[in-house]
Amino acid sequence: PQALRSQPNRCQCTFRSSDLTMAVSVVLGVLATGAVGGRVTIAPTDPDLQYIGRIADAADGSKMFDMPGCEIRATMSLPQESHVQVTMSQRHLPPPANPVGNSKNSGFEQNFFVVWVDGVRQGLGGHNATFWTDKSQGDDVPLMFNVTTDGAPIPAGAHTIRILKATEADWNGGDPIPNYVTFHGISVVTDTAVALSAADITVAPPPLPTRKIEFLGDSITAGFCNECESVVADADREAYGATWDFQIGELLGAQVHTAAWSGLGMVHNCCGGNTTMPSIFSRALATVNTDNTWNWSSWVPDALVVNLGTNDGGSAVDPKAHYVETYIDLVMNASANYGPQLEVFLACGPMSETYCAPVQDVLSNVTAKGVKAHFLDQRGFLNGTFGKACCGHPSIEVDTAMAENGAAFIKSALGW
Repeated sequence: PQALRSQPNRCQCTFRSSDLTMAVSVVLGVLATGAVGGRVTIAPTDPDLQYIGRIADAADGSKMFDMPGCEIRATMSLPQESHVQVTMSQRHLPPPANPVGNSKNSGFEQNFFVVWVDGVRQGLGGHNATFWTDKSQGDDVPLMFNVTTDGAPIPAGAHTIRILKATEADWNGGDPIPNYVTFHGISVVTDTAVALSAADITVAPPPLPTRKIEFLGDSITAGFCNECESVVADADREAYGATWDFQIGELLGAQVHTAAWSGLGMVHNCCGGNTTMPSIFSRALATVNTDNTWNWSSWVPDALVVNLGTNDGGSAVDPKAHYVETYIDLVMNASANYGPQLEVFLACGPMSETYCAPVQDVLSNVTAKGVKAHFLDQRGFLNGTFGKACCGHPSIEVDTAMAENGAAFIKSALGW
């Protein structure tokens, strides 16, 4: 599946600023009453909804996330032709006045989503997204978005819906600023009133894949600029649903969790800030500056794939920066949290090879400590024979080549 951009697919609902909150509360009020005027709302806590990725629970049961690749999956039986909408809000606190140093932030980042209905990607074709949040949406203001192309109705019967976050959070030049999305529920809208509850709509879903792979990386893993050309102003030409890591999950039939953020490194970021990827790896929400909020036991992968070092630059080979020691600690912590059965793949390339020798040092050290570790060679994929580079990063064509190579290597190592 490819996950890029399209024209906005927002529900054509007009609210005055004074009655937006009331309108949303009416929609959410359906959670208790079942159906009002042909609308049934499925709560985020519905037991038949499935989630993939690092998801944090809000006090009211809504789901918060900011990592690329987070997914919501629903299986439902529609009593009649219906319009299906998802309600999302976004959090984005402004940077401080006169930002300098570690408080510098690049500005607002919209959140793009791709939807598949019964396996068919929704949007205007090509590599376009289905819907995205808007700069005018306001902080923590829920809005409804259509999950189908141009809000087309979905026929009566059984259907599967897959919603994927296709972009990362704000690029940060300093300390992260909260920039997460909150999922408030799915609404099913019919032409006539239906005396149904959410339990009558949702269906027990097929089980999620048992294979699980986690990825930790930077812009290469997040998919920065892999579209090459942006069709939406202020977009980062980024399509997580076409990245090498996401494609590996699809090729191997595995659930994928990705913790990736452009510009960040193992011990040194490309462009400032003291928050590095080891801290992000410990968080449920990357953009909320509180470490150790992720529940490691909630999702245990078979494999962990790490590609970090491009942004570290010379720090990767400077003993004073402690790149190797920090990397070893990260791998050993992952092994302790996930268990000795974890297979770890340490990657290098394709944008830089400076950190390849240090990665080999990490590999030797963690292997000696009993970790099942492998070197994933991603060098050479930007030599022009696999596709063009975009902003110096892998294009979708290069991502695909990296995915095919990586999937074959991981499959062989894990005996899949």
